[in-house]
Amino acid sequence: MKKFLWTLIMLVVCVATEAKTVKITLSDGTVKVFTSSQLSAIDFNDDGTLTITTYNGQVLPALEADFESVDINYDAVVSDIYPDQLSFNIDADGIPVDLHTDRAIMKMNYVYPSTDPWGEPITLSGTILFPEEVWNGTKPCEGIMMVNHYTKFHRNEAPTISNGELENMFLANPLKPNYIIVESDFYGFGVTERFPQAFIQGLVNARSSLDGLLAAKELLDERGFDYGPLCFNIGYSSGGFDALAAQKLRDMEYADRISFDKTFSGGGPSDVREAYRQYVLIDSTAYNAVPLLLMVCTNEIQKLDLDYSDIFQPYISDRIDELILSKEYSSWPVCDSIGREKKIHEILMPVYCDLTSPESMSVQELFRSFSLTTDDGWTPDPSQRIYLFHSRGDDYVPIKSARPMVAFLKSKGLTPSIIPGRTNFQTNFVVRDMGHLSATLIYFIQTLAAIQAWPTMYTDNQLNPVYEALVTSDIDLVATMRQLDAMGFDCRGFIQKVQEYITSMSGSGDGSSLDLATIVALVLSQTDFSVMELMEMSEDSGLDIQQFLIDLITYLYEPVDSGDGKKTDLMSSPHWESLSTQIATPCDTYEQQLRDWLMKCPNLRMNDK
Repeated sequence: MKKFLWTLIMLVVCVATEAKTVKITLSDGTVKVFTSSQLSAIDFNDDGTLTITTYNGQVLPALEADFESVDINYDAVVSDIYPDQLSFNIDADGIPVDLHTDRAIMKMNYVYPSTDPWGEPITLSGTILFPEEVWNGTKPCEGIMMVNHYTKFHRNEAPTISNGELENMFLANPLKPNYIIVESDFYGFGVTERFPQAFIQGLVNARSSLDGLLAAKELLDERGFDYGPLCFNIGYSSGGFDALAAQKLRDMEYADRISFDKTFSGGGPSDVREAYRQYVLIDSTAYNAVPLLLMVCTNEIQKLDLDYSDIFQPYISDRIDELILSKEYSSWPVCDSIGREKKIHEILMPVYCDLTSPESMSVQELFRSFSLTTDDGWTPDPSQRIYLFHSRGDDYVPIKSARPMVAFLKSKGLTPSIIPGRTNFQTNFVVRDMGHLSATLIYFIQTLAAIQAWPTMYTDNQLNPVYEALVTSDIDLVATMRQLDAMGFDCRGFIQKVQEYITSMSGSGDGSSLDLATIVALVLSQTDFSVMELMEMSEDSGLDIQQFLIDLITYLYEPVDSGDGKKTDLMSSPHWESLSTQIATPCDTYEQQLRDWLMKCPNLRMNDK
C-alpha cells in the first residue's frame, strides 16, 4: 500500500456550521463528497484503488481510482486546524546543548492552486503556524515569515506533517517572536508526494512558495486574522537556494502582488553547476545523499529518461526507487545505506566524474540553466533587500557554489555590505570555522536579530534616520568589530599586536608608521588567514578589511592632548577606552541577547565545527 498522508483536508473551524465539503472526482467520472471532518488519510493502493480513512479511524470501502485521474475540487476544500507544539533543542553537528524550550502553536494545513514543474495546473499543500498567543488574540501578529524548507527525503518530513528545525528555532526560542510562519510542502511532498520532488530545480519551488503565500493570505483574510505589516522570506541550505529563487521570481512575475521586507538566504548553492563541479573536484562531501538526490531529481524533473545504471555505481543504481523515489528514508539513513565515507567517484559512474565527458557536459549545462546566477532577465528590484550568508567552512554546500551570487548581484548594481542597513544587499561570508549545520546557528541568530530589530531600524519601510546616521559614523567601527569578533576574528588581539609592534619600534623613530604591508603581516601573524582569503572575504562581504583596520588604527592612534604636550600611547587612548567599553557593553539588541543566551549553554562553543 502506498501511503498518501492527507493532513491537509479539512476540518470544522470554530463552529460546526462552518464545516466544508471535499469533492473527489474519480477516473470513471463519478464524484464522491466528504465532509471535512471525515477525512484523516487517503491511501493510493498498488492495485489502483483509493482507501479513505476517517478521523475516528474508520476505513471506508475501497474506491476504484486511477492515481493520475483523481481530481480535488479546490473550491470545496478548506483548511485543517489543530493544536501542536514547537520544541527548540539545539544539536548542531553533534554538539549537545542543555537547552530545551517549548511553545504551543495552532497549525493550519491547506491546499492551493499552483503549477507543476512543466507549467500545468496542480494542487499543492502548505501549512500556516500560529503562535498560540497570536491565534487567541492575546498578542498582535508582527508579520509573516515565509519559510522555504530545507532538504527533505522522507514523506513524513513534509511541513504539513512535521515541524522542521527552522520553524522551531524561529518561533520556540526563548524570545518567542509573534510571527506567523507560512510554508509550502513543495512539489513532491504533501498532496503530491507520489511524484518526484523538485530539489534544486530552478524556480519550481519558488513558485510553490509564492503561490502558497498568496493563498495563505487569502485564507487568513477570510478568517479575519491580522497578519501584521511585515513579510520576510527565509531559507537555509536548499531552502536558502529556494528563498533566493523566490526573490528572483517575485521580482520577475509577482512584484504587483508580493513584497518582502527582506530575503534571508543562507547556506545555499546558488550556482548549481559549480556545486556539482566542486563535488567532483573535491571528490567528497559530508552529506553524500545530496549529490545522489540532485542527480535523481534532475533526471526525473527534467525528463532526461537516463538509466540510473549509467549514472550511479551498481550498488546504488539498483536501489534508487527504494532510497530516493519511495520517500521511505530520511537523509542520514540514505547516507548510511550508501556509506557516509563513500567518495563521489564511488557514487557516480566515471563519465560523471569526468567534467569534460559529453555526459557530464550535458548535465552541467542543465545545472547552469537553472542556477540562480544565470543571467536570464532578472533585474533585482531596488525596493527589496537581500541577505546572503555562507560559512567558508561549509562541509555540505561548497563555498564556491555560493560566491558567484555575490558577483552576479554586484553586476546588477547592488553593493554588498556586512553592516545591516547600509545598502539593500547585506552579505556575510566571513564565518570560517563552522560546518554547514553549526553555521545554521549564526544564520538563525542574525536573521532573527534583524527581524526583531526591524521596527526600530525602519519606519514606513524607510531606514530610520537615527540608525542611518549611526551606521555612517564612528559606530561603524563598533558594528564591524562586533561582526568580526562574532565570526572569530579577534579585533582586540589584533590591536594588542599593533601595540606590541609600536612598542618594539619606539626606539627606531618609526613607532607611528604602520603601512599596509605591516598591517597585513600583523593580521596574518595572529590568525591562519591567507592573503587570498582576506581578499575574498572583503570582496564577498563588502567589508574592506584592510581599510577597516587602517581606519581603526588611525582612530585609536589619533593624537590626544594630555595637557602636558605628550601623546598618550595607543592602549591608554580615550578613543580605545571608549571603543572597548562599547564593545564590552552588551547592546540592547536581540542579537546580543541571543548570543549571550547561547554562550551560556554549557557545551556550545560558537567556533566549534
